[in-house]
Amino acid sequence: MRRHIPALDGLRAIAVLMVLATHFWADPAAYPLLNRLAAFGWAGVDLFFVLSGFLITGILWNSRDKPHYFLNFYARRTLRIFPLYYAVLGLVLLVLPLVATLPARVISDRALYFLYLSNFALAAGGWQLFLLDITWSLSIEEQFYLVWPSVVRVLTHRRLMVLCVALIILVPLARLLSWNVLGWRWLHMMTPLRMDAFAVGALLALKSVSPRRAASFLLASGTLILGLVLSGVYARDSWLVGTVGYSLNALAAGAAVGLATSIPLLTARPLRHIGKVSYGMYLLHPLCLAAASTGAHALGFDLMSISGWPLIDAIGALAILTLFTVAVSTVSFAVLETRFLRLKRHFASESDEGSPLVASAGLA
Repeated sequence: MRRHIPALDGLRAIAVLMVLATHFWADPAAYPLLNRLAAFGWAGVDLFFVLSGFLITGILWNSRDKPHYFLNFYARRTLRIFPLYYAVLGLVLLVLPLVATLPARVISDRALYFLYLSNFALAAGGWQLFLLDITWSLSIEEQFYLVWPSVVRVLTHRRLMVLCVALIILVPLARLLSWNVLGWRWLHMMTPLRMDAFAVGALLALKSVSPRRAASFLLASGTLILGLVLSGVYARDSWLVGTVGYSLNALAAGAAVGLATSIPLLTARPLRHIGKVSYGMYLLHPLCLAAASTGAHALGFDLMSISGWPLIDAIGALAILTLFTVAVSTVSFAVLETRFLRLKRHFASESDEGSPLVASAGLA
C-alpha cells in the first residue's frame, strides 16, 4: 500500500501558490520581469496534473486486484470532490443571480459546469466568469478519473509503462499538428491533449527515478523554462507553450516529484497545511478575491493601491489575499469537507492519498 508522502503536500502548496500568484498579482508597470514570473503561475496546474497522475496511478495499481476496486475508488473521489465543488456551483449559479446578473453564456452553459464539462464551454467560447473559469482544470481531472481506472485495471505493468511513454511522445505531437486548426484554448483545455502531464506522473508511480537524476533534470529544465519566461516568449497562449511547453512543464514537474523527498523544506508545517487545504484554495480563491475587493471598496479603499508605491502595493495585496484564502479554505476544510471525508472509511480498501487538485493529505 502506498504510504503518505509528506513532501508532496509541499508540492501541492507550491502548485496552488503559483496559481494564486497569477490571479492576485497586481502587475505593476515598472516591473516586467516580476510580472512575467507571476503570470507563469498558470503552470501550477501542470504540476497538479503530474501529481494527480503519480498519486492516482499509485492508488489504483496498489488496489487493482482488491474487491470493489471501482466502487471504492469512485466513492472516495466523490466524497472528496463533490461537496465543495457543488457548494461553489450552488453559490455562484443559484444564489448569486438573486443579487447580480450573470453573463448569458454562464446561464446557458450551467449544465456543463454541473457535469464537469466546463472545459468544453470555455474552450469553445473563451472565459466566461472568473468565479468559475478555473473549473476547466477540475473537469480535466474528472475526465481523467473516468478513464484511467479501467486502463490500470486491464493493462500489465509493462504495457501501462509503454502507454505512458507513448502519451508523453505523441500528445505534444498531436498539439503541434492541431495548433492551426484548434487554437490555444482547445489545446489548453482538452483532456486528451493534456494527457502527457498525467502520463509523466503515472510513469513515476510505476518506475522510480534516482534523486540525483531528478535533480539534474530539474536544474536543466527549470533553467530553460525560467529563461523562456523572463524573455517573454512563454505565455500561456503562445505557440511554444501550446505545442511543447506543456510537456516541458510536465517533465520539470515530474523531476520535482522525483526529488521531493530529498527536499526538507517541502515538509515544513506551513507548506503542509497549505497542501492539505489546496483544493479549497484552488476552488475558492476567485470568490475570496471578489469578496476582499468588494469589502475594501465598501470601506473606501482599493486593495491593490494602498500605499501609492506600486511594488509594495502588489506584494501587500498578494500577501493579504493569500492569507485570506488560506483562512477561508481552512474553515471550509474543517466545517464542510471533513464531514464527508470521514465517510471514506466505509470504502477503505485502498491507501488513498488523493489527487492534489481534488484531495488533501489530511483525511484522504
